[in-house]
Amino acid sequence: MSVIIKGMKFPKSCMECELRFIARGLDTECIFSNDVVDDCTDRRLYRCPLVELPTPHGRLIDADELLKHKYGVSQTARTYIKTADTVIEAEVSE
Repeated sequence: MSVIIKGMKFPKSCMECELRFIARGLDTECIFSNDVVDDCTDRRLYRCPLVELPTPHGRLIDADELLKHKYGVSQTARTYIKTADTVIEAEVSE
């Protein structure tokens, strides 16, 4: 499962990220990986799980679910849906 935090600006570095915390010994750590990010002033960790959601954007729909309906979706619309950029990758249920 994923979480979208509405209104949060996408950080350019770990030190700009609102999801970091000061840990024992005054190190700054990532809440996701527990890695120390004190040296990440101009970059994000390579395994950062954050994904930027482009703004502005329209409604985010389940295109795979829409394509299951054989009637009501023209062939042209199906082509657009199949070739559209993926904003958030599909996930399997846990």
